[in-house]
Amino acid sequence: MSSAEQRPGRRERAGLDSFDSSLANLSELLVALLEAAGASSVLEVGAEHGHLTTELLAWAAAVDGRRVGAIDPEPQARLLEVAAAAGADLELIRAPSLDALGSCELADAIVLDGDHNHHTLSGELRLISQRAPGASLPLLLLHDLGWPLARRDSYHAPEQVPAAHRQPLAHDALLAPGEPGLAERGLPAGCVAAREGGPANGVLTAAENFVAGDEGLRLAIVPAFFGLGVIWHRDAPWAQALAAAVGPWDRNPVLARLEQSRIDHLVAEFANAAAAADLRARGEERDRLLRTMLDSSAFALAETISRLRQGGEPLFSRERVRRALGEVSRGA
Repeated sequence: MSSAEQRPGRRERAGLDSFDSSLANLSELLVALLEAAGASSVLEVGAEHGHLTTELLAWAAAVDGRRVGAIDPEPQARLLEVAAAAGADLELIRAPSLDALGSCELADAIVLDGDHNHHTLSGELRLISQRAPGASLPLLLLHDLGWPLARRDSYHAPEQVPAAHRQPLAHDALLAPGEPGLAERGLPAGCVAAREGGPANGVLTAAENFVAGDEGLRLAIVPAFFGLGVIWHRDAPWAQALAAAVGPWDRNPVLARLEQSRIDHLVAEFANAAAAADLRARGEERDRLLRTMLDSSAFALAETISRLRQGGEPLFSRERVRRALGEVSRGA
């Protein structure tokens, strides 16, 4: 990231920063896997802000002839800037993945990080495997195979998913580990399945179903930054090298504990931010009420009556209200 794109410190946030949830956090490992597979081209599905795209372009620039493509139906401003700067070095396909993958040129490696629901990912995997069956299957790199979307669908555009394949929805939801439904405090999610679990819910479920349908397929899971899935065919000429590269990371218990700790801290951060916002809102409402009292002739009269009854010092006064508001005393 440039200096203008540094991750924010602890602050009130409406959602995850784009870099918090980007596969660019795992760029060194992704490059190692691309190298192990001998890839000379990579296609990224769901490029969004272009953080990973930038890393892939740097990988491609190191060797002549390498190609990078990106599929995104609604590229964000930063991705458009990346594409403009890259020029012919990046092929940007503005189309839904299920449309684009049926006709675009497939790459040696494909990153699947688009709409994170069982229906969409299953369709993407099916299209790729139909066009490149068996040992010709590209190296597949899948994001968000960990919590919270492993067993819970998420939808960018739920209306584009057939109703029969769409989970009961929750909008502007909060999610917390260990809570299969919705939480009172947790990570914010725009549109997700109201509950996790079930036979056709979540991206890990889709990946497992895909692998289970072909005994030649292998699935590794790197439990970091919401989970990286790696799928390859055991008969691919580079299968042994790929297995050796990903093996130490596959379901690594130390990484899993670190990831759980990271998620717990994120959940706590958002919960604290929400609590702080509630306190701030209550304080602002209190201040509005106090200022209304200051402008009230009835309050001024009550203060005068109290002053008389107390023999000089009233039980309540405009001066005390001003002090509560933090204002400089202007007299009663």
